[in-house]
Amino acid sequence: MGTFVRYAFNMSYRTIEIAWTPRTTTEWATFTASRKEAARLWGDLVKRHHRIRRLGWKWPSKARWQRWARGRYPGLSAQSAQSAQAAQQIIGEFCEAVDSCRQLRRNGQTEARYPWRTPRYHDVVYTNQDARIRDGRLVLPHGTSGTLRIRLPETVSLPGRLIEVRLSFGVVRLICEVAEVPHPQQTIIGVDLGVNTLIAATDGTKVFLVRGRGVKAVIQWRNKTLASIQQAQSSKTKGSLRWKRLQRRKYQMLGKTKRQVRDATHKATHAVATAFPGATCYVGEPFNDAAQRASHKLAQQVSQVCTRKIISQLDYKTAGAITLDEAYSSQTCPVCGERSTHRRIYRCPHCGATGPRDAVGAINILSLGQHDVMLPGRSLPPAQQVKYLRPWPHTGRQPRSSSGGHPACSSA
Repeated sequence: MGTFVRYAFNMSYRTIEIAWTPRTTTEWATFTASRKEAARLWGDLVKRHHRIRRLGWKWPSKARWQRWARGRYPGLSAQSAQSAQAAQQIIGEFCEAVDSCRQLRRNGQTEARYPWRTPRYHDVVYTNQDARIRDGRLVLPHGTSGTLRIRLPETVSLPGRLIEVRLSFGVVRLICEVAEVPHPQQTIIGVDLGVNTLIAATDGTKVFLVRGRGVKAVIQWRNKTLASIQQAQSSKTKGSLRWKRLQRRKYQMLGKTKRQVRDATHKATHAVATAFPGATCYVGEPFNDAAQRASHKLAQQVSQVCTRKIISQLDYKTAGAITLDEAYSSQTCPVCGERSTHRRIYRCPHCGATGPRDAVGAINILSLGQHDVMLPGRSLPPAQQVKYLRPWPHTGRQPRSSSGGHPACSSA
């Protein structure tokens, strides 16, 4: 049993992640057999979809595929192959992927690709009709493959009705249905996302800048370590003992960095939500397209920054997040309206206004959200109203910030 448990909100659902891997030979056999059986079902759907498209036939409905799969995959629990609830079953997920790709192609995205991989393993999904919680254990039946009984940590309590369980390698996800908590709007803020500065937020009076160099360093370390592991694997025979050892090391490293980035983004967004309670956020659109016009090094940093994750977290932690086009927001002076490029500190050559470039971008995004245009005649907040926060403190301890931010964010 692992030690980390993550809570994430999404609309009226709550996901609880529990780190878990089998401990006995019997559990490993059941775990492996069920995931292989799920992969066999997915692979059969991929092959049949390819053949139906090649022959020009009409794609059958999901209910027809569920009738077709009945009794063909005894290594899975019955509900995982036959349930009609969308997005909770393997067949439902495949049909949704096909429909999504078809819609993208109709909208002109011809590069969209139908499911084509035939994996060796696949996640096993259970509904609340399959999964049961008995005496502090999660019971997951797998037909002829056996039954898994996973002990839940004592700190975990279900916040609502259990509707889905997803079994993956190293983690079990429990999805519960909870009542939505309304967040009435109290203020409006502009948010500028970046790389060195993860989040810049302002309501026109005060500015909060959350440092992003810690996340940037983690991502750079992940990229270098991943490259070295893959280079070492290239000289090994695939499936050999040394190759598997490197593969385990790779998955451990990827899991660790994913949790670190997730922890930093949650602390950063919580700090913004605490500084501006009940705020409606106007956020600049993710700038991954800008990587196409940048150098290789900058393109990698821009494309791997977690902007979508931050926007989704701001959306449920505040009164809502609205994205808009942020073109030239960090280059336009909010005082005189002149446009010029600068480094980390914005110094207008026309009127002499000075301030952090990310704060300038957040102020202009706030103006775009309120007036649909970047209006001149505004002022930059004074230096004493600019607060710098770090998602991670310098030491292992987490001192309380004296700048009014989140306790997990230290003041610079």
